[in-house]
Amino acid sequence: MTNTFHATLFAALSLAAGAARAGAEPADITPLTYDASVSDLAPAVLATTCPINIVQISDQRFSKESIGAEFPIPTSAPEPWIDSGLDRLKSYGFTVQHSVQPVQDALNLNVRLIRAYTWYGQMRINGVVAFDIDVAGASGQHTEKFRALGSKTNMWNSKDEHVTALNYAFNHTMHKVAQALQAECMQAKLAIH
Repeated sequence: MTNTFHATLFAALSLAAGAARAGAEPADITPLTYDASVSDLAPAVLATTCPINIVQISDQRFSKESIGAEFPIPTSAPEPWIDSGLDRLKSYGFTVQHSVQPVQDALNLNVRLIRAYTWYGQMRINGVVAFDIDVAGASGQHTEKFRALGSKTNMWNSKDEHVTALNYAFNHTMHKVAQALQAECMQAKLAIH
C-alpha cells in the first residue's frame, strides 16, 4: 500500500509540475543596451581617420541566447547593441555610416560577434567581448581580431550589471578597433585628417 501511495503522490506532483511549466511565462529577457559612459578609456580624436562603412553585423557566438557563463541570462539580440557601439568610433574622429553596399573610398567592415559573456570573480562581474572584423579597403581585404575584458563591482547581482560589465568590455574593444582602423586609414591612403 505504501508503494501505491508514493507512486500516486509522485504522479500527481509530476502532473502539477508539468502543468506549471506549461503555463509559465517565458524567461525574462534582459535588453542589451549600449552605454558609452561606462569606460575607463576616454575616446580622443585620432590624428588620422577615414570614412568607415558598417556593411554587416552578425552574431557568431556559440550560445546566442544568453550572456552568463555560470548561469544563463537571456538577452535581446546583440545586433542593435553592436550597431550603437560601433557609432562610438565617431568619438575617435571617424565618419561612420551603415550601408549594406560597400562604399568607395571608405573602409568597409563586416563585424562578427564571436564572444560576449560574463562571469563572477572576486566580488566583481567580469565580461568579455570579442569580434572578428573583415576590413575591406583600397589595399584589399583581411580579418582583424579584437578582444577585451571589462569588469565592475557586483553591487546588487542584477542582470543589468552583467550588461554594464559587457559595455565596459565593448568600450575597451572599440578603443582597440579605433587604433587599428587608424593604421588601416594610413595604409589605404583614405585619411581625411
